[in-house]
Order: sequence, then structure tokens, then C-alpha cells
Amino acid sequence: MDDQKSIINLYQNNNEKSKIISKIIQKKFSEEGFEISLEHNPKAELNLCIGGDGAFLRAVHKSRYSPIPFVGINTGHLGFYQEILIPNIDTFIQNFIHYNYDIEQLDLVECCLYFTDGKEPVSHRALNEFAVKTTDNSIIHLEVYIDGNHLQSFAGDALLISTPSGSTAYNFSAGGSILYQSLKGFQLTPLAPLNSKAYRSLLNSIVLPSDAALRFKQGREERNSKIDLLIDGVSVVYDNIDYLEFRASDTYINKIVFDKNWYWMNIKDKFL
Repeated sequence: MDDQKSIINLYQNNNEKSKIISKIIQKKFSEEGFEISLEHNPKAELNLCIGGDGAFLRAVHKSRYSPIPFVGINTGHLGFYQEILIPNIDTFIQNFIHYNYDIEQLDLVECCLYFTDGKEPVSHRALNEFAVKTTDNSIIHLEVYIDGNHLQSFAGDALLISTPSGSTAYNFSAGGSILYQSLKGFQLTPLAPLNSKAYRSLLNSIVLPSDAALRFKQGREERNSKIDLLIDGVSVVYDNIDYLEFRASDTYINKIVFDKNWYWMNIKDKFL
């Protein structure tokens, strides 16, 4: 290794186990000649996340969806993004140094909000999912269109729009399908839909191709009322909405994968 040290961006949550592992990681990588940055450095060659899936998601957003590859060390309870277990840290470091890994592209999904008051459109991106709901957890009414075609007048607790990599999160809890992480496309899943003589809402999820456009308009019952948009679990409230449009984003992150079988082993371990 030359005098110019390779840089690793380190992200962690604040629990005690993560703090301990962070110190161990910093020491081990420093001994291998790496420089550790606790702030995002665009010249780094790795984004290393310590914690659970929440820590991984926060790192992705904090880095503004950096093209630098991500990898996670799991110190949480559920780790679909966090492949590295604590006992395997030394093996991970050596595999990384010797380029013994693959890289998968994980696509994001994008939401663009258009307003009735002349305000400029606002866009957001999510790695896991968006959820569209009311601010007081009452029933939300949404007119749903796919590629300009009216699909349904939805009534229920929320609608989820998830990526393939996010399909094992909130989407799965709501009864949605599991999609392999590197598939192209996204999924629309209802949360507690109403289905009666008065309301006809789809009860199951729909998997959409990556070039589909999904649009929501508020129903007559609540037009111009506030909407709570959850972006990877983070709430942002908007009002004066004309419509929301969702598409597969051109943005993606690169995730390092050391064991191709890890995903399926994780599915079995977490859910079966």
C-alpha cells in the first residue's frame, strides 16, 4: 500500500455494542493501513455501517445515496442489510482487502409531490419504502392510477410503495411479497384496506415494472387535507397536495456481498 491511505467512511448507531465494535473496527483497519473517516468523505472506497438495518438506512440517506459501496456489521436484532456478524469481522476485513466479494446494485424508489398552491414540486428517495397515510391515523382515501389508468378508489390505513430490497421490511409485515434485492421494479401494498359495499380496495400487493408510473390523488372526503409521508420510517407532513407520483429511481446504491447464499439464509432465519 502506498503513502496515500485508503479511506473508509464509518457510520454507527449509538448503542453500547456498536460503540465497542466501532473501536475494534477502527483499530483493525488502521493496523491494515486504512484511514477511518467519521464524516462522509467522497474519496473513500467503503461506507461501513455498524448497527442494525436502521443504521444502514440512516447512513444511506446521510451520504445522499453515495455511489461508494456499502457494507454492514450487524449489532442489532434484524439485519437484512447487515451481512457481517461480529465473530466474522477478521474474515470480513481480509476478504475486503483482497477484493473477495461481489457488488449488487440496490435500486431506490422516488416520490415527487405536486402542489395546488403553486409551490415547486418536492422529491424524495427511499431505499426501503414510502408509506402514505393521514396525520391522525384515520382512514385515508386515495385515487390510485398506474400509467394514467385509474385502478382503484382506495380506503384503508395506508399505502406502501416498496423497493425489492425493502420488501422484507414494512411491506412484508403488511402482507406484501418478498422480492429479491437486485430485481428491477417496485411494489404497491395496501395496509388494512377496507373492502365492503361502500369501498372496493385491492387486498393484495401489486408488483410493478421499473418503468411504471404510480399516481395518488386524495379522495373527495379529504381533498387538501394533510398527508403524512413516511420515507424509510421518517415522517414528513405535507398539505395542499395535488398528487403524488412514484417511480423506480435512476439512483441506486452499491452493496458489497460476500456470500450469495446469505440472503436466503437470512430469509429462513428471520421468518421461518
